[in-house]
Amino acid sequence: MSRNTFNTGITRYWWIPLVTGLIFVAFGIWCFVNPASSITVMAYCFCAGMLLAGILDISFSIANRLINPNWGWRLAMGLLEIALGVWLLFLPAPVLAVSFVYAVGIWMIVVAINSVCEAAVMSRYVGGAIVWMILALIATIVLACIFIINPLLGGVTVWLWLGLSLLTFGIYQITMSLNIKTINRDTDGLL
Repeated sequence: MSRNTFNTGITRYWWIPLVTGLIFVAFGIWCFVNPASSITVMAYCFCAGMLLAGILDISFSIANRLINPNWGWRLAMGLLEIALGVWLLFLPAPVLAVSFVYAVGIWMIVVAINSVCEAAVMSRYVGGAIVWMILALIATIVLACIFIINPLLGGVTVWLWLGLSLLTFGIYQITMSLNIKTINRDTDGLL
């Protein structure tokens, strides 16, 4: 019987937040490794990653719509990510550079606030790891606010704030996926 419920539990998709977390960590590291690269190149690569993350979030929410009463929030985030990625892709290159800075900063704040709510829901299933997850999200919000307030400082400073924001959010996503995997294992896939 547990094998059948394992195939229907919400936690069987634990790997989707892991993939999106790895995408954000990779973009965060890229900001540190290659700060001199053109902001336009970074923006186009980020758009592609945003589209992939949006597709994964929509897949995760639709797959869990019958099980998770809060599935609509993940769907909304996925749709927002796809809309943001498509919008940025169709901007002319000179406009993209400026729009990218503000769009990413605002997006980071929105997804971090949404993720604080997700972490609060998970807190009844996972103990101490939630504290670290929420601290990573608070750091993401603070770093994104700094990034938005002074986006045009130029040079390494902009990439430092953007890289740190992406890195902390990616770490949150990875931590969340590992906690979901633990819940899956502990409940034999009932959740």
